[in-house]
Amino acid sequence: MKDFKIKFRGLSVGVHHYNWEIDKKFFDAFENAELNDAGLTAELELEKQERMMILKFTITGEVTVPCDRCLEDLIFPVEIKEAYYIKFGTERLEESEDVLVIPESEHQIDVSILINEYITLSLPLRRVHEPDKNGKIGCNEELLKKFEELSGKKGTDPRWDQLKNIKLD
Repeated sequence: MKDFKIKFRGLSVGVHHYNWEIDKKFFDAFENAELNDAGLTAELELEKQERMMILKFTITGEVTVPCDRCLEDLIFPVEIKEAYYIKFGTERLEESEDVLVIPESEHQIDVSILINEYITLSLPLRRVHEPDKNGKIGCNEELLKKFEELSGKKGTDPRWDQLKNIKLD
């Protein structure tokens, strides 16, 4: 992950560009079990000013995640544009979700954490195969049937069934 550490102390004022190819190994470093695979390109435009830095991220490509319903691979396109601001101050302080104040004594920043967060947060909460044009479910139907069998739909306990007859007025 050392490639994602940017030494800004010696950088001249102005715009600097960085590029990375991001795959499964990147997410393994974060123990991010949500992603099965990735093929992404991350670009960073770092604008260094006298008292702050502006980081503009562009991340594009695809990630592969397990479907929440059938566990088969599901590919999601990723297209992210985010800006992050780093100000120089006396102590480390997170002013907001996209503004960080760092001590002037620091000489490098690690952008891997930001890249991981941007990608992970860009994914939808519910990850399932979309139905096709005919409305047919996109999930692996054999797996879904197997899951149903293994779940062993058990009948209800007859002792609890008696409680259903109680009428409360």
